[in-house]
Amino acid sequence: MADRVFIIPLRNDLAGVGLNLGDLRPNAGQRNSIYEGTPQNVYVAEMLDVPGATTVSGVAYISGSLSTTLTADAVVDDTTGGGNDVTAMQATTFGLASYLKDRVQGGGTASAIAPQMPFADCNTVALQIMARVLAGQDIALSNINTLLSAAVADTDLDGAAALSKSFGTVSDILRILSGEIYRLPLLSIVESQVNRFLDLAARQVIVAAQTAAMVAAQGQFYASGAFLDPTDAGYRACPSLVPTGAFNISNAAGVIAGYKGNITVLRREFAYSAGAVTAFRPRALLLGTGNVAATGIGPAIEVYNHLGVAL
Repeated sequence: MADRVFIIPLRNDLAGVGLNLGDLRPNAGQRNSIYEGTPQNVYVAEMLDVPGATTVSGVAYISGSLSTTLTADAVVDDTTGGGNDVTAMQATTFGLASYLKDRVQGGGTASAIAPQMPFADCNTVALQIMARVLAGQDIALSNINTLLSAAVADTDLDGAAALSKSFGTVSDILRILSGEIYRLPLLSIVESQVNRFLDLAARQVIVAAQTAAMVAAQGQFYASGAFLDPTDAGYRACPSLVPTGAFNISNAAGVIAGYKGNITVLRREFAYSAGAVTAFRPRALLLGTGNVAATGIGPAIEVYNHLGVAL
């Protein structure tokens, strides 16, 4: 992810509008496929859903938000049939709050045996990160760690602190915010049975010990969540952009700069006032929370480098 930039859509009425990054190179219609890389003149992707409820069947997405509002923590469970040996999630969920639930040890920088991050705090920090994006603020590791530690003291994202078992990354969070979908499956392991957060390696040992008979009897347990791939329901393809010279010019004074400023989008498929909302005409919403202005005027995107620095 080191040489990547992230376009983060800020509103849910952009898909299908045709906001094309037309001044980026190589251009899909003009490039020499032998000598030039992946086309960069892509369209702005769909925004990550506003947090809400999600309907699933097992681990498969059915409907609702792909940015699930969490309603429960991991609870004690049994991977072998021999008695409770882990705590695990009891529903499949999606999005940034789910990513934090999966990968962040609440209080881990102060104690190696600290527990999972409470679900309400995961929801809160996810919204706070989105709010920083809406405001055009950095979401670098230090910024995210500050938010996490304000929710649960002594918490980090990446486990860099000596005691912490967290294993999140800024680049993953940027992928989620730019529209890629992260799934935390049913029966994902989070802690030991005595509520001590487990790192990825410890979880993988437990999952590897499950035999086919155990899986049939107890269910398939997972060591962690992952991003959806094209075979999964709910998958969204998102462009992968690199900081070329053409990108730098576009970001400073070209198409990207224009989309970062105020543009007007008013679509008949969306309502721009409360009174215009119907069962078939949802409200035009901003990333995380809030409504698009009744005039339809506002920024369309924010742009970040791989470190979470706003460009």
